[in-house]
Amino acid sequence: MKKEIGIMKDIFCRQIKWNLHSNRLLLFVLFIFPAYNFALNNNNQCDRFHVGTFIYESKVGKIIIIRKEKEEIDYREYPNHFIRQSVKWISSCTAEIKTLEMNDPILSPESINRSLNTTSYLHILETYPDGYLYKTTNRKGESDSYGKVQLYKGSL
Repeated sequence: MKKEIGIMKDIFCRQIKWNLHSNRLLLFVLFIFPAYNFALNNNNQCDRFHVGTFIYESKVGKIIIIRKEKEEIDYREYPNHFIRQSVKWISSCTAEIKTLEMNDPILSPESINRSLNTTSYLHILETYPDGYLYKTTNRKGESDSYGKVQLYKGSL
């Protein structure tokens, strides 16, 4: 009789452990899947900012961005004062940006020479219906700037 009670206790303990393990697995799936799904959906939202006309506020005023598939031009004063850059999307929300040309009298010749042919990275951190939150980093991964870019609805 004692042996049978011991076997039943053993079976009961195994069943409890199995139920706890199953519940943990279920909780893990219930918490992780929505987070993964949100991240996946948010990344897909970045694609709509790969091409278009945008605007943001900088230290020197409003900057209008005209972004095409492989090129971006940032205008401080359209069409004369600009920075032209190549754009290569390395993921849905990250682009490699290389400065090709700069034409703006507020920039010193030394600043222009230092900036030409440098590579930086644009990271879209969060998307909104009317724009996105971004940060830029240099090749070393150090942050250069943060800001919010909005869709530009005006005329050039």
